[in-house]
Amino acid sequence: MAIIVIIDDDRHVRASLENLLDSAAYSTRSFAAGEALLAERGWVDADCLILDVRMKGMSGLELQQALLARGCRTPIVFLTAQGDEETRRRALAEGAHAFLTKPFDEDQLLTTLEAAVRSAGQATDDC
Repeated sequence: MAIIVIIDDDRHVRASLENLLDSAAYSTRSFAAGEALLAERGWVDADCLILDVRMKGMSGLELQQALLARGCRTPIVFLTAQGDEETRRRALAEGAHAFLTKPFDEDQLLTTLEAAVRSAGQATDDC
């Protein structure tokens, strides 16, 4: 079973994503902040990360850079209400697998995650 880690400071979004992904046979873990993710090692076997862009403290883009600096190549899917073109371009240029905006289409998210999980098997991680 693939593991998806959700990092979003909105607990309602985390709960909604957990319910959706659990119903699609994914295992989920959630964090309310990028700092919390970086402080814990229990997520390093993740097959994909879902990041929000705008969060209290460390932004999703800052978290992406911190993970890259650690050698982490786990696929990242941004899921955010902050959908301006510059932010999207920057996230994708830094290696994000996808950049989706809220509100999101559940089928599109699940299809995107399926592709990201497939690509995770090709990555080597040093998270």
